[in-house]
Amino acid sequence: MQTLPPTLPTDGVFASVFPSGIQPPKHRRRFAPKAAALIPDIQRTLKDQLRLLLGIGNESFVYGHSRMVTNAGAPFHSHFGSSGIEYRIREPTAVDHAKHITRENSSPLWSMLSQWRSAVGSETVMKLLATVLNELMTEFVTWSYAGIYQEGLYHHLEFWIQHLFSRIAYKVLGCLDDSFNAQRVPETEIKKWKDMAVARLGALRVDELFEIIVDWDATAPAIEDLRQFTTNPATRGYLTHDFANVLQTRLLHPGASTIEILQLYIAITRSFRVLDPKGVLLDRVARRVRRYLRERDDTVKVIVTGLLADTAPQENGREPSSDPEVLSELALELHRHNARDNTTEDSEFDWNNMEWLPDPVDAAPDYMKSNKNTDVIGSLITLFDTKDVFVKELQSTLAERLLKNKPDFNQEISVLEHLKIRFGDSALQACEVMLRDVLDSRKVDHVIRRDLEKEGTSGRMDEEDGGIELHAKILSRLFWPSMLEQSFTVPPEILERQESYEKGFGALKQSRKLTWLNAIGQVDVELELEDRSLREEVLPWQAAVIHAFQDKAAQGEDQPVSKSVSQLATELEMSPTLARSACIFWVSKRILHEISANTFIVLESLPSGTEFDTNMTNDSSTETQASTAAAAEAAALAAAKEAEEAERKQKMAMYHQFVVSMLTNQGSMPLARIAMMLGIVVPGGFPFSNEELKEFLAGMVKEGVLEVGNAGVYKIAS
Repeated sequence: MQTLPPTLPTDGVFASVFPSGIQPPKHRRRFAPKAAALIPDIQRTLKDQLRLLLGIGNESFVYGHSRMVTNAGAPFHSHFGSSGIEYRIREPTAVDHAKHITRENSSPLWSMLSQWRSAVGSETVMKLLATVLNELMTEFVTWSYAGIYQEGLYHHLEFWIQHLFSRIAYKVLGCLDDSFNAQRVPETEIKKWKDMAVARLGALRVDELFEIIVDWDATAPAIEDLRQFTTNPATRGYLTHDFANVLQTRLLHPGASTIEILQLYIAITRSFRVLDPKGVLLDRVARRVRRYLRERDDTVKVIVTGLLADTAPQENGREPSSDPEVLSELALELHRHNARDNTTEDSEFDWNNMEWLPDPVDAAPDYMKSNKNTDVIGSLITLFDTKDVFVKELQSTLAERLLKNKPDFNQEISVLEHLKIRFGDSALQACEVMLRDVLDSRKVDHVIRRDLEKEGTSGRMDEEDGGIELHAKILSRLFWPSMLEQSFTVPPEILERQESYEKGFGALKQSRKLTWLNAIGQVDVELELEDRSLREEVLPWQAAVIHAFQDKAAQGEDQPVSKSVSQLATELEMSPTLARSACIFWVSKRILHEISANTFIVLESLPSGTEFDTNMTNDSSTETQASTAAAAEAAALAAAKEAEEAERKQKMAMYHQFVVSMLTNQGSMPLARIAMMLGIVVPGGFPFSNEELKEFLAGMVKEGVLEVGNAGVYKIAS
């Protein structure tokens, strides 16, 4: 004699599958070894037969007739993906029932039940049945619905529970218990099984939630499945906990770009607003994502660039080309959803709101009200504690766009008008001044050129300088962000044009004076070579370098002009890094050629039949040209970094006297207090970190200006 194997279900599983009228035996039955050995085979066979009867694993399984009935819907296929394009399952007719029951009765299961009942007893078979049905319900949900996101799924699952699962379960019970009435399944039992199936479907959708949100446009119906699942705090907590762990593993790591994280954050915001309009689930999930985004250095830049992305259709009627490096969804969202649309006040004192509901019981103590920052833009704006971070980056990005040669700035005007609603007029005052400067500059430039033409100065100089036209954008110094200045000497003909322009501006604005920022702007360059011509819009310092190559007096008319980087740096008074960057840029345009290290010549004509020509003109040279362009870009970045570092050192040197004055007047101070005081006394705030300040103070210590006392306190050297 031996006890029942541990594969039999517990009483909890038995009660969850069967109605309250069916009770497990009070005492475990003992069997002979031969009878006990039959139990695994009985369970395996029972599962195989029930799988066939329930239509699991058979995509061609149909309940009743397989033909379509006009205006009544499609027949039921156990596999949801095989239901065709008509997802409305028709209610079975008497003919459907009769046809299916006839097919069911031909199953060998019914004769097997009586044999198993005699071998191991009804109670044992019932326990095996509970285990098998519990497993088959999960198996059916996974097999029929995994990866399929379509409308009508919940109705499909209800059909399977009502007409197949519950009816066959009661039919098997009737064969095992003669006193059991299996003719009619109680509605309470059907509802219990439906709730179990919905829980299995919800667990499946929770496992798939990351894929659902990534492909949100195609998987939106799956959110309805989760709405049926998240009806109590336990399931809601399971969803948010599981999804937050998935996000930590699959998204919130250095391998994912900031744009990818923000794209998924947008999809999470949209989908969870549909799932839970009160925003409690979104509040739980988004906390970890928002905290990670705050730690990324480029988060603000990506958001602002996306807000200013061009969303206007092209001239041919097509949608604007999507740049993978720009989050253009934000621009579309900004124009589609206006903050003023959030007029509903979710407040206990809004007596006219008949749809008001209290906050959910599982809301966090610091849970934000649902109608505050409900849209994507509002959520991103509140990502940081202060809006100044966004406003500062907006000024910087807007400055770059406004300084470009564009026919109009309608996109920038529209974005500013939308953002003024969210940030307020005062926060964007500097941006308004910047935009007004650029628009007014066009009028001022037109008037100055008109006056110069009347005097004859403009036309005469255009002829003498080979048709050079100078257009200026006049900026208000106090309202524009600081710009990286790379010093160099402009050509003499440009200096003459600038002096003439200054006189015209002085006559128009007598109380103001122009200060030229030669490194900022664009130059439209037209180059005429022996066998080709090139017209390109380049940066001013790139134009100055190629202009230096046009002097042939020193080398003769027949010799190509060659210059070294050191010669260019001396002649143009620019840094060698910047000069080499410009030369490499023109090499990528096939205007210059590097004949030796840091020495370049002009390619007046492209050689033919040579190895150089083969490398430069064949289709196979795409990789070479790409590497040259990459080298030019890297050189430009190196030059910009060098100029930025020089500007940073210059600014730090400016704070030298601030530090000396503070320590002289107020005595010794630790690093943190010096940083705090500089933040107070420096106009515009101290822009450097404590590490940079520490490095700067270390330099002052090395110079003998300061001393470091106990506990890292700085004081004036005695």
